[in-house]
Amino acid sequence: MDYSLIFSEAMKLFSIMLPMIFIGFFLSNLLRATRYLEYTSIPMASITEMARLPKTCSSVLTFFFLNSWSGMGMLSSFFHKRILGERDVIVTVLIAQLPKGLHSAIFFQAPVALSVLGYEIGLLLLFLELLVFAGIAVAGIFIGRKILFKNILEYGDNTELSISEEKEKEKKKETGCIARAGAVLQKSFHEFGKVALVLVPTTFLFIIILNLGLAEYSAEILQPLMNFLRLPDAAVVVFAASFLSQIAVLSAAGTIVVMEQITVLQCLEMLFIARVLHLGIGYVKTSLPTNIALFGRKLGLRITCVEGFMVETGLTCIVLLLIILQTYPG
Repeated sequence: MDYSLIFSEAMKLFSIMLPMIFIGFFLSNLLRATRYLEYTSIPMASITEMARLPKTCSSVLTFFFLNSWSGMGMLSSFFHKRILGERDVIVTVLIAQLPKGLHSAIFFQAPVALSVLGYEIGLLLLFLELLVFAGIAVAGIFIGRKILFKNILEYGDNTELSISEEKEKEKKKETGCIARAGAVLQKSFHEFGKVALVLVPTTFLFIIILNLGLAEYSAEILQPLMNFLRLPDAAVVVFAASFLSQIAVLSAAGTIVVMEQITVLQCLEMLFIARVLHLGIGYVKTSLPTNIALFGRKLGLRITCVEGFMVETGLTCIVLLLIILQTYPG
């Protein structure tokens, strides 16, 4: 086992994830200390209203579009302040698949996939992925309408500040902007510190576990599936790349498209199988320790299981659809 590679992988992950989580905590405290929270809720207000979520969730969904880690940090902060209940959090995470999917499609998938795979395969890949994430968001809205009630919520719609909070807010106004900013920073660092103490060691543990030859073993298991789908032997490189990053998957797939004679359906099958593997690994390696650190063991595990099940099921359905289309082309 290459411990230097594991350490490098963990540091790269932390350099992206930890600052964004802190920003989420900071923004949640800053927006609550100012009057601007209601403005950030405008873009997603209609969706949260359809799902019968508290108005605060609109702001969270908006920040999920900007950065998913910041959105999770903000969601965690509102949960621990008892503004949102457990059911609100789970439904919000499901609906957040839509802004997260849009962010991925616009800022990542589109420029990379279109340039590497070409317009035909790239656009089909984007369409099918957005279809999956939009479907999960619709399911989240439906679940929200069934388990959440507009006037009887687990913690109540605490978008409006309580009387004691109003008094605290007035007191903070008297102390001046600098003191208020310092208080927001101090509170954010305190909340973030508690999360980081859990997140860092657990993430290291999961990364070490997943580097115990799992990529090679999984590639061997997938060999019969490759034969069934009539995929080239080089497809194993794409599946192995799913253990690294989505960029590695797209690059490997682009090379195979150029070198091998494969159909559009075969390429999409290969990409979505790799996507199932990549996201499945991500839920174990990253999402599970992060969610446990942000929401506690019980709720963190529930969030990971529900989100992972919905996303993996949706992507698997796309794989099955592509197999059917290839088997019965008429």
